[in-house]
Amino acid sequence: MRFLHSADLHIDRSFEGLHLLSEKVKAQLPGINHQVMRHLTDLALAQAVDFVLFAGDTFHQARPSLKVQHDFFTEINRLAAAEIPVYMIFGNHDYYDPQRYWFSFPENVHLFESETVETFEGVTKNGESYAISGFSYQHPWIERDKVSAFPPRKAVDYHIGLYHGDQAGTRYAPFSVSEMRKKGYDYWALGHIHVPKTVAEEPPIIYPGTPQGKTKKETASGVVIADLTPQGAKIQQESVAELFWETQQVSLAGIKEANEVLPTIIQQVQSPRGRLLHLQIEDDQQLPSDWLMDAEKNEWITYLNERLAQFEPLQVVYGITAAQTAVETSSLAISEAYLTQSLQLYQDPAIFSDGLAELLQHPMIQRGIDQASFQEDVLAETTALLQQTFDWIGDSDDHS
Repeated sequence: MRFLHSADLHIDRSFEGLHLLSEKVKAQLPGINHQVMRHLTDLALAQAVDFVLFAGDTFHQARPSLKVQHDFFTEINRLAAAEIPVYMIFGNHDYYDPQRYWFSFPENVHLFESETVETFEGVTKNGESYAISGFSYQHPWIERDKVSAFPPRKAVDYHIGLYHGDQAGTRYAPFSVSEMRKKGYDYWALGHIHVPKTVAEEPPIIYPGTPQGKTKKETASGVVIADLTPQGAKIQQESVAELFWETQQVSLAGIKEANEVLPTIIQQVQSPRGRLLHLQIEDDQQLPSDWLMDAEKNEWITYLNERLAQFEPLQVVYGITAAQTAVETSSLAISEAYLTQSLQLYQDPAIFSDGLAELLQHPMIQRGIDQASFQEDVLAETTALLQQTFDWIGDSDDHS
């Protein structure tokens, strides 16, 4: 038996952390989510799965827009045409309320509509029987473990648990792996954590991750194609993303003139797949140290995004770091003699007291701390801090 396990699609969530976009890209981004859902459907059809599981937070909001619903049901109807059932629970983001949907769910969709655990049973085209048990959120959180409410394993070939929760949390249906194992199920299809994660292998207890990363932290994404056999499970992570968050190194080796930089970057960032990019500029030693100032970065990002919008697939820059951007503030050539002379000035109790007059008036200082000892400690710590922070040259060096 083969199925596709998806979770945390957040189909109506926008990409976060992107700015200074071209008008062309602004127009393209809203359609990315539908393309991801299309890729997911294409994969299910190509793999000839027996059914598809959505383990919660298919939508980012509890009241998805009319267009988002239409786009989603368009793809579900493609699965219906291929006689592929869909089993769907709702998570803490898209917690279920039937009044929020403008369309009826297609007949091939089996909805878990309640926080009470339910079980659907079915038979694959090859005659294998299965049961799928699960529940949906009807509120933004569920603070109790739901595993105990799942039924014992049914007398079927395969039994699957569909569960949206956080093993380590307290507000999102916390669960215990040992309790899940006791149920004797063949697979637990999890949702809620956006990073692909195998919680256990026997039986498989799996978060597939989000199909499309929406923030720069979500660099790993995908869905799971699972094959269950009497001998065990075969798990395959598959990508359906349209855009990938990446950090790319761009080498400026041999570049000496500022007017050569932009063409070099544009040439190096073109790619056969769509990407959201943080650029790390390297090998820029032959350029002036101030060739890219922090104040100019937004202008650079805007220009690059305008130029890159001419290429396909989509390439979007959201950040730039240059090797020489970190100003060498810690390599000041200051004489150790100068340090000694400066600190000796504050060895004079009167000058020290004048510099810290307000602090030294504090009652605690006056009552419980010897001023001479306090002065000595402050100067010792200041000396150590300055020596760690700066590079110092010897006394014989010219520091005029």
